[in-house]
Amino acid sequence: MKTIYALLLLLCLTCSLTIGKPIIPVSANNVIDTLIDVGGHRLHFNVRAGTYPAIVFENGGGDNLTVWDGILDSLYKSTGATLITYDRAGFGTSELDSNQISLTQQVISLENGLRALNIEKSYFLVAHSLGGYFSTIFAKRNYKAVKGAVLIDANHVEFWTDKQTKQYWAQYEPLKQKFKTEMVGVYWLMKNAQQNAIEMRKISFPSSVPVIDMLAETPPWQSEDELTRWRLAHKRFVAQAPNRKLIHIKGSGHYIMKDKPNQVIQIISKMYKED
Repeated sequence: MKTIYALLLLLCLTCSLTIGKPIIPVSANNVIDTLIDVGGHRLHFNVRAGTYPAIVFENGGGDNLTVWDGILDSLYKSTGATLITYDRAGFGTSELDSNQISLTQQVISLENGLRALNIEKSYFLVAHSLGGYFSTIFAKRNYKAVKGAVLIDANHVEFWTDKQTKQYWAQYEPLKQKFKTEMVGVYWLMKNAQQNAIEMRKISFPSSVPVIDMLAETPPWQSEDELTRWRLAHKRFVAQAPNRKLIHIKGSGHYIMKDKPNQVIQIISKMYKED
């Protein structure tokens, strides 16, 4: 049944490729790599066809979809799930729509892409770092369809005060023009940092969606104050709903999926199968 389901999904995906220009054709291992028009610009999607819920991955702030390469093969074998990675606007090979670059608008673009790919039934979210913001918005907008989420050392709103936001981006100010020409996605993150923080304070992760919140032993912060507030933000997030669980990952830095790939695969697979 799973094989038939995967083939049907592939058929739907193949039909949808008229919307965007394929980068790589359908291959023997059920992978589609394509650009999809999401309304004025195109986003790069990589889809491994499988069963539902589809696992949608959200990259961190400066990353493209390749950040997940180290766990996808094993996760696909373990779950048989449809795996969806993508580049947000301005990252990887995705185009930028600088007129509609708010966090919510970017989530709407993701939704448009999933709709074009005929992947609308149900979702399971995996988010790293800044990707936590996008998964929060997506889960809020689609709470009935989101069956669960695994957050990997992800952003929580409480940590990002105005002071913290200004301090963080101030260190990159000398590189602003370089980003504008070479890393346009990062440039717009810098430009809209305060706006993004304000936007997220109006949005909360829906309490109906179960969450595993993975916390790195060494998050990406230098001061003891930042480390303490980061850990406290995760602790308080989990305490807000009984279906949330905090897991401390020993021996890991911020990129837990690279430092501890087997542990991440195990946690995602277990929660996915229990859902």
